[in-house]
Amino acid sequence: MKQVIPFSKEIVFKTNIASITSISLEHEEKVYDGEVAGDFIIFGDYKVHNDTTEKELFKYRLPFTAILPEHTIISTVKVDIEDFTYDQIEDDVIKVNVDFSISYDIEDVPEVVPEVKEEPEEMDREVLDEIEEFLSPEEDNTLPEEVEDDKAKETMEVNDDKDITTTKEEYVKYHIHIVKENETLEQIIKLYETNMETVKMYNEVDKIKMGDKLIIPEYQDD
Repeated sequence: MKQVIPFSKEIVFKTNIASITSISLEHEEKVYDGEVAGDFIIFGDYKVHNDTTEKELFKYRLPFTAILPEHTIISTVKVDIEDFTYDQIEDDVIKVNVDFSISYDIEDVPEVVPEVKEEPEEMDREVLDEIEEFLSPEEDNTLPEEVEDDKAKETMEVNDDKDITTTKEEYVKYHIHIVKENETLEQIIKLYETNMETVKMYNEVDKIKMGDKLIIPEYQDD
């Protein structure tokens, strides 16, 4: 790759300039990680008066910098002068104009593809209404015996040493899974980290097909 960069700078001489008799340009630079920095060296001679043959020498260093793109291969960076001109704008001032180029190669950086994890589908409003009606009937707030309470169930823990029984509450939230094409019940169970017995407790799963909606409970200890 190559980019051309314009550079301009005014130089104030120590005396008036009758005429520039010679002028040259050189450059020195160092390449760092992310930039090139160096000097343009302007030198030559000039006459203070037109009616004399005496000449004065001059030499000026003009610093410059240029930013390099990311992943530039430092060893390939090269600076060249494309064009150089000057104009006398006052009796003791000249303006130099330098177009310089920077060429370089860029490293091949592999593209990173982010990993996409499939999330269970959100419950739609219609399904939420069905769940609410199922879990909170108007006449009876309890569930059938084979269905766990939507808020809590009692679990028993037995201490072998003292034969003491304690209870703790286990809260439940529900996922609604819409069966996809060619998706199996085993894949759905693995996705939600549940088991066949729990899924059968809430669903008719003898034969599932694409588009069926399954209720998947998730128990969380309080």
